[in-house]
Amino acid sequence: MVNEMNENNLKTISGDHDDVREADVDFALSVAGTGWYNIKYTLNLSLFLMAAVVEPVGFAFVLPSAKCDLNMSDTQRGFIASIPYIGLVVTSFGWGYLVDTSGRKNVVILSSFLAGILGIVSAFMPTLLTFALTKLMLSLCIAAPAAIPFTFIGEIMPQKNRDTAVSIANGLQVSGAALVPLLAWLVLSYDFHLDFGSYYFTPWRLLTIVYALPFIISSVLMCFGPESPKYLLSKGRHDESLQVLRTIYAANYGKSPGDFPIKRLKMKNIEEQKPSFFKSLSIQSVPLLKPPYLKWIILNGILLFGVFATVNGLNVWTPDILNRVLTGDEEGKTACAIISQKQNEKAHEDTSECDNSIGTTTFVISSTASTTCAVIGLIASFAVKVIGKKFLLIFVYMTIGTFVLFINFVTQQILFAILLSSVALTGLAIGPINAFSVQIFPTHLRGMAVSLTMMIGRTGSVIGANVIGILINGTCEVTFYAYGGMLIVCGLLSFILPKAKTAKKHKKILLTKL
Repeated sequence: MVNEMNENNLKTISGDHDDVREADVDFALSVAGTGWYNIKYTLNLSLFLMAAVVEPVGFAFVLPSAKCDLNMSDTQRGFIASIPYIGLVVTSFGWGYLVDTSGRKNVVILSSFLAGILGIVSAFMPTLLTFALTKLMLSLCIAAPAAIPFTFIGEIMPQKNRDTAVSIANGLQVSGAALVPLLAWLVLSYDFHLDFGSYYFTPWRLLTIVYALPFIISSVLMCFGPESPKYLLSKGRHDESLQVLRTIYAANYGKSPGDFPIKRLKMKNIEEQKPSFFKSLSIQSVPLLKPPYLKWIILNGILLFGVFATVNGLNVWTPDILNRVLTGDEEGKTACAIISQKQNEKAHEDTSECDNSIGTTTFVISSTASTTCAVIGLIASFAVKVIGKKFLLIFVYMTIGTFVLFINFVTQQILFAILLSSVALTGLAIGPINAFSVQIFPTHLRGMAVSLTMMIGRTGSVIGANVIGILINGTCEVTFYAYGGMLIVCGLLSFILPKAKTAKKHKKILLTKL
């Protein structure tokens, strides 16, 4: 439902129905309201986030299915799984610069479309090397769609609905992970081998194409969307910013754009001369690397490190760990005891046949767990307006951290599967953290700030994707103690975050005659 606005108050303040009135962009957004226009583009932007999750998380099913065709060892599998996050870390800062200088819309469309094309191309690569190189090029593109939508959504929604919208987008992002096992189950259930000369086109290649399609779909849909009015205003493009606000108002209220009661937006002084690239980069980044913003960059970076190390490290290996524990008949043993036993048995086996099959049990559990996590995520997203983003952040860290620690002690396999599958919910922390970035950093630094903290956080993905494969075999218990302890520490650090801002009930806005 479109938020009500008090136009009579606007007219009373201005003193005349025909007067030209001026207001800041946040108040103008509240006047434009929240309706179908905002919602449909929030959903569109959420599709970018889902695409950025489906691609790397999909490796959990693509790589085990491709290991025979690509002659891939477990060590190589761990490295390939980390490739998306290497690209994210390397390019996040650059994309952050571009999004603050070239616009939210253009950057997210271009980067996502390129990612989709490269994802499709990778499905036709005949060797492990060419497959890895194509995926590396793809990884250089996905930092933008993985971060920009949070900033974008925060800048097209009124302040009173901003946290809810960002959290809903985060919940939909988590639901993207739920699609991964469902799509894998659907595609990998087929058995075909199409001869392409130097290689066979098998189901895992089709799955790779399916995982790339959300990038292309979201970028095409966004071509019809607006640019951020806040970004346009920050660049001195007043008329374009006002036109976007008029469009939002007209679509939400079913009125003419000319009926929008705000006739002019307050602007900061804009420099006439455009700075050079390095000067511009310095303007965008240096303020973030010193007080008062440095401490928030470090804190948000640490919190995101904990999230990504868990979601893109431990969680990516969850199907494999579930397979090891649940396919045995050992009762009364902890997960680590079963894993260690199977590792010892494997060391004494002499098998040359390659097995790339994934058991039905793994698909069932992964699909059920992912869907359940998505539902919980959406519920939490709608509830954030009531419970607050800070409380949600602390609750997620402390709860999932405790669950991970308990894995070392439970001997019931069903309980173990529930506890391990819950780590996907750690992704719910991404939305609140980025919502705090929207709150803390000014518009002209916001894109760079979000990208920089996401870059710091995604180093956790690189470390997690590689280290988990080593720890789970050699020191299994340490794995869960380390991840659980890290999440609890992040929960404690979350208390440092500032109080969440809420829209003031009676915001005084100066409306002046020109």
